[in-house]
Amino acid sequence: MTLVGIRGGGDGEQAELARLLLGELKARGLSVSVLAYAGASADIDIPGKDSYEHRRAGAREVLAVSRLRWALVHEAGVADNHPRPDLDALLARLKPVDYVLAPGITENAGITLDLAAGSDAVQAAHGNRPATVFRLDMAGQIADFIVTSPAEKHSIP
Repeated sequence: MTLVGIRGGGDGEQAELARLLLGELKARGLSVSVLAYAGASADIDIPGKDSYEHRRAGAREVLAVSRLRWALVHEAGVADNHPRPDLDALLARLKPVDYVLAPGITENAGITLDLAAGSDAVQAAHGNRPATVFRLDMAGQIADFIVTSPAEKHSIP
């Protein structure tokens, strides 16, 4: 797996770039997952739904399951007492894929995509190679950069 970190711009811009790249990479037959940092107090389950109510009632974990998907919600406790989980531990929970897109997370990324504040420029880099600048609407070319990056890029076992 190769971690592709996305930083800069706003959260909406990071998420939009991840969505565009997800489509481009999937169209090439590649497997892709997304690791999205939701912020310290974000709720990802919906008030009024059973999973939310069980978590709010004190369950440490709630595993919501349907025929089509499942989601594990783990209650860590008060955010001040619990830092974001270790990146390697989070990645270990994912099934192996070709690429993991990570808006807002760039530590240990094999490839980084930097969104320039107030512009539509994306600076793509990996390792000590010179960065390449793309326009945000050039998702195909950014995907080309990701896919054709040299073999020495950081892969996650």
